[in-house]
Amino acid sequence: MTIQQHLSQYASYNLWANQLMIDWLLSKDPAIMEKEVKSSFPTINKTLSHIWVAEHVWMCRIEGIVWKNLASRHDGQNTKQISEDIVLSSTYFIDKLHAIDESELQKNIDYKLLSGDTGQSSIFNIIHHVMNHSTYHRGQLVTMGRELGISDPPKTDFMAFI
Repeated sequence: MTIQQHLSQYASYNLWANQLMIDWLLSKDPAIMEKEVKSSFPTINKTLSHIWVAEHVWMCRIEGIVWKNLASRHDGQNTKQISEDIVLSSTYFIDKLHAIDESELQKNIDYKLLSGDTGQSSIFNIIHHVMNHSTYHRGQLVTMGRELGISDPPKTDFMAFI
């Protein structure tokens, strides 16, 4: 399996796992999505929005697109609206991996973090980071859901996907 094939599989997993998580959350009482719990982000909807922001920001960096005010994009939006953005951003990575070749994955991208620090990394490492970041926050969503009384989370492990 090539690096591109492996990363394409991982991007497909990311979309699959995000969709399972979204379907699970959308089947619950919408009021729960705005209840505060102690976590990296205070609500399920804010955690979902953070997943989208991270995926979207890295997509913009890869494509050389300037973004503004992403943190407030989902203010006042419900779980379904936020989830639609997540599906679009997750789909971007699958499409991107089908559109570029193996050598392009090694291309370095210069970027500026939200903190103002700068960095450089290959598209391969950036995409791998984004998929891993989303996995981390899906785990938080499960913990947050349990804290709020939801005890039936979907299994979103990579092994369940493959």
